[in-house]
Amino acid sequence: WGESNAVVFANSVLGARTQKYADFLDACVAITGRAPLAGCHLERAAQVVLQVKIDASLGCVDDAFYPTLGYLCGLKAPRLIPAILGLDNLHPTRDDLKAFSAAFGTSSSAPMFHIVGLTPEAPDLQSVLHDKDAEVIDLTQEDLMTVWQDLDADSSCDAVDLVALGNPHFSVEEHGRMAELCQGRLKHPDVTVVVTSGPQVLAESRSLGFGEQLEAFGAQLVSDTCWCMLGEVVPAPTSVLPPESRTLMTNSAKY
Repeated sequence: WGESNAVVFANSVLGARTQKYADFLDACVAITGRAPLAGCHLERAAQVVLQVKIDASLGCVDDAFYPTLGYLCGLKAPRLIPAILGLDNLHPTRDDLKAFSAAFGTSSSAPMFHIVGLTPEAPDLQSVLHDKDAEVIDLTQEDLMTVWQDLDADSSCDAVDLVALGNPHFSVEEHGRMAELCQGRLKHPDVTVVVTSGPQVLAESRSLGFGEQLEAFGAQLVSDTCWCMLGEVVPAPTSVLPPESRTLMTNSAKY
């Protein structure tokens, strides 16, 4: 695990232990089976020193909630590992937690978080909170709205040039949901739609018929790279990144 947002997901959601290693150090760790005795590999370094409480009156939430909340929690805990309370009744999916992790890792340098009642090491607050005097931050719906408006850079724009999905990589389930939404439809000819995913996920999505439905809609399915690399490290054809694109729509807070 070397990619920064994947590290957050591994540590927090899977209960693994890794660090935001520099390029090639992660490969050395994998080859040797040895990692520096530092950071999350030390129990004391993974202890909670901050509590973040979510407004319990949120009610129903949509797909934009988890990336927005993850980004907000990262802003409130830029270097500290937080214990987040108030989400256990919302029953987030693995994709929701993936989106939260990516957003949190974008605005915070902390290697992980705990969501009380949901993530494996936090069945309750006492399991992860070792400092009874830890700071408590209460998040409101107004806080969420402020972050949403910051992320939504140009809400006045009435045209979209590029729909960029898969940052972090799309799952099989997300391919399926998108295929259902796009069935029998065609994208606008002036809009580019690109979805990135891992090669195994894309192969499974194709085997289930999702890939064919999405390509019939007009989406381009790209694997073996991600949006952070396209056009910078990995050359991207103009069909994927049209140079005239100015307005991008995405479901990710990682951009």
